[in-house]
Amino acid sequence: MYINALLLNGCFAVYCISVVLYIAHACLRWPRLHQLALGTVLLAFGCQSLSLGLRWFAAGYLPVTNLFSTLFFFSWALAATYVYFELRYRLACAGLFVMVLNLILLHIALPRDPSPPALIPMLDTPLFTLHIVFSFLGYALFTMAFSLAVLYLIQGKTSALPLPSRSMLQQLNEEAIFLGFCFFTLSLIFGSYWAYIAWGYYFSWNIKALWSSLIWLYFAGMCHAKFIRNWQGTGYAWLSILGFAFVLFTYLGIGLLMKSSHPLA
Repeated sequence: MYINALLLNGCFAVYCISVVLYIAHACLRWPRLHQLALGTVLLAFGCQSLSLGLRWFAAGYLPVTNLFSTLFFFSWALAATYVYFELRYRLACAGLFVMVLNLILLHIALPRDPSPPALIPMLDTPLFTLHIVFSFLGYALFTMAFSLAVLYLIQGKTSALPLPSRSMLQQLNEEAIFLGFCFFTLSLIFGSYWAYIAWGYYFSWNIKALWSSLIWLYFAGMCHAKFIRNWQGTGYAWLSILGFAFVLFTYLGIGLLMKSSHPLA
């Protein structure tokens, strides 16, 4: 437990350092600062991955059954998503916005009890793990799309920051939406099959399942909207921001504001 607590606080501290380095890079435009910022992100992500692995090994299952663990896993998935885009496309100081969102998730998570509760029998299946992993990867990619959309709008107002071009930001936004939609589709497929095995039906009308279906329909529409001229560019960016609001409500709003029969509500 001590090692895990050390890793948790360590990765938070290193993510904070990465944010400071990204701010310095945005102000000074020194390439070396960008390399150092990326290096700190990779170090923090490594510590976070090790912490997740230790928690998984100790619990005997993927520990995403309380608010701390879902926030932590969401943060991990967002960091993994950012690392993929950064290593592939070199996003420059675009990483600042994503890392700030990541720190917010960790800041909310860390004060909470990290102890994983006992796993209820209906969740003790590989389908549960697949459903959760694909769901949070989808959430993370939709969050990445939100970040890229905000940066797209900022880039249209000022060129003072070392950001990718607007055309590149739009392309990456579309890629994040498409990949997120694919992962979220897999999440719904495994979740439906899991529900059938556990309860005998593929879909229930509980509020979380309903909103998850609405999210799927929304982002399915976005995958088509990129081919419609009137929804390209600024319109697509605003659609991405609105989509993130739907994701945030489904992930946190339903559990905090409403009652749901979903096991992880």
